[in-house]
Amino acid sequence: MRKNKINICLFSGGSGNQAFVQLLKNIPEIELNIIVNGYDDGKSTKELRRFGKEILGPSDFRKNLSHLMNLNTKSNLIMSKIINFRFPKETSKVNFVSFLKIDKKNKLIKKLKIYELPYETLINLKEYLSYFLKYYKKVNKLNISDISLGNLLIFGSFLKNKKSFNKSIEDMHFFLNIKKDKVLNVTNGENLYLYAILENGKIIEDEDELVNVKHKFPIEDIFLLPKKILPKKLKYLSKINKKNKIRFLSKYNKYPKINSEVKTKLSEADIIIYGPGTQYSSLFPSYLTRNLRQTIENSKAKKFLITNIFLDNDIINENVEDIISKFNFFFQKNYKDKLRKPLVNYYLINKYDEDDVNLLKKDNYLLYDKKKNFTLLDWEKSEGLHYPNWLAKKIFDLSKKKQVIKSLPKSVLSIVIPCLNEKKKIGKVLNKIQKLKIKNFELILDVIVVDGGSSDGSVNVIKKYKEFKFYKLKNAGKGEAIKYGINKSKGDIILFFPSDDEYKVDDIEKVITPILLGQSRAVYGSRMIKTLVLSHELQKIYKKDKTNLLLSKYGGKLINLFLFAFHEISISDPFTSIKAFDSKILKSIPLYKKGFDIEFEILTKLKKRKCFFLEVPVSFKPRTLKEGKKISISEGIKCLFYIIFSKFYK
Repeated sequence: MRKNKINICLFSGGSGNQAFVQLLKNIPEIELNIIVNGYDDGKSTKELRRFGKEILGPSDFRKNLSHLMNLNTKSNLIMSKIINFRFPKETSKVNFVSFLKIDKKNKLIKKLKIYELPYETLINLKEYLSYFLKYYKKVNKLNISDISLGNLLIFGSFLKNKKSFNKSIEDMHFFLNIKKDKVLNVTNGENLYLYAILENGKIIEDEDELVNVKHKFPIEDIFLLPKKILPKKLKYLSKINKKNKIRFLSKYNKYPKINSEVKTKLSEADIIIYGPGTQYSSLFPSYLTRNLRQTIENSKAKKFLITNIFLDNDIINENVEDIISKFNFFFQKNYKDKLRKPLVNYYLINKYDEDDVNLLKKDNYLLYDKKKNFTLLDWEKSEGLHYPNWLAKKIFDLSKKKQVIKSLPKSVLSIVIPCLNEKKKIGKVLNKIQKLKIKNFELILDVIVVDGGSSDGSVNVIKKYKEFKFYKLKNAGKGEAIKYGINKSKGDIILFFPSDDEYKVDDIEKVITPILLGQSRAVYGSRMIKTLVLSHELQKIYKKDKTNLLLSKYGGKLINLFLFAFHEISISDPFTSIKAFDSKILKSIPLYKKGFDIEFEILTKLKKRKCFFLEVPVSFKPRTLKEGKKISISEGIKCLFYIIFSKFYK
């Protein structure tokens, strides 16, 4: 391994770390090893394991392989759709066999564009499916409904590799053209089944029941058995006491051997991350692997335990301290000696944002002891989803790998929307933001609405948009709302957008693109570049109000003149309400102004930091004063005063 590489080992489930993985895979300096167990035994995976008998659950491996794929090519986009495709419920056996034969006439083959794959990839796909088809014809007992095509490809590779599960996963890396990072099975591939027992003595026999059912009693212990318990035996076990149930499960419990490649990767790791994920199915079972504890103890890596945001069904009766206790319990379950070195250096705990009016499920957050020495991190997007950049920056900072932070691609866009008495317009704006698709970049949206003290019912409208963060202030000006939004933002880019529906949401991508391409750290969306005759636009706003019309027309020119005279700033549209900034530079500027003059505070302070801006044309549909136009003559005078006096005073 090259010295400049940073080796990260991530204990993971299937989907929980998707955004985090997709962020890290794009960093050349990072070698990411995702460590997964194959005890998944729920829904269609349960059916496939019953059908295959000797195969581990492939679903979490498939999902993580999918996350690691480079989707910048047409063939990889097709391949991503193929491995994540699930057969519809109405798929007949005849149609299924036709698909497995890659029949050109098959509608699903055409839909997935399989024959548009590169020749070598197509040949490999045919080979995997031919192995599966041969087995299918022999056994002929599989419920096709909702079966994942990607899982069938892993199954075919499993058969091709003489039933070596780990070799089949390795084979998939080549097939999917994944070169830098890896998905690894924590064990040597031994086929085992996960069982759990609750504190009341009830035995849970599959992942579906473990994860998707809320249990009244906490999970006491988990076990890995070489075979499924027969229904007759389960019925017998249900009648005996908990002590004897545990004795039975312990008798047949196995601690599988560690995958030698996992052992090597952990020994060489710079950073080891546990989770987040479903604790009792995705994470805790991995820790039962033989020799895993010693390997991690001896590793010089910085080690991070990340707990969940919400109380998932398997931890509904637990808190952070319970999870840490169980973490240690399962790591030490197969050992008589005590830990010599810590398995965790930092506990990263979600600190939910109590100020967010739209905060969901306040009673369902995983609680923690505020007196404990935890690293608290508000990294929730919505409904338990995460901001990957926020987590990555914290981990690299604590690991003393700050140089990597500069290499992190911009992955989160914060859209700050200040609002004051916009009941008729704010709903339209938020509807459009909901539907916004950033076409050319993979970005997570962090939408922040800050109300400055509306009295017209705007608050009730905003509350309906639960996926957006919403904060209420009292008697706050535009500047105060913007500052609050900046403080709450999690994005790598921060964009201001108005709540009055005068600007097009589609212009957002146009404004942020220069920042994403590294062309500028500040971009202003100018209405003037597209405007042929300024007086026509002002006429629409002020109509017969000639006084305000003249003041606006020449006041704007006066402000531009003073900007140039006092600060040598030439800008066509300083009052534009759509602008974007690299968050690092914006957050480094101390801001004090409470009204519209904050726009000039930002502009002049950027100039002093030698951060120059670009202007791009944006569309604009002006409204009249009667319709709610906010900026007034007094606000314009404040802006003018700021421009003059900021030249002489800090």
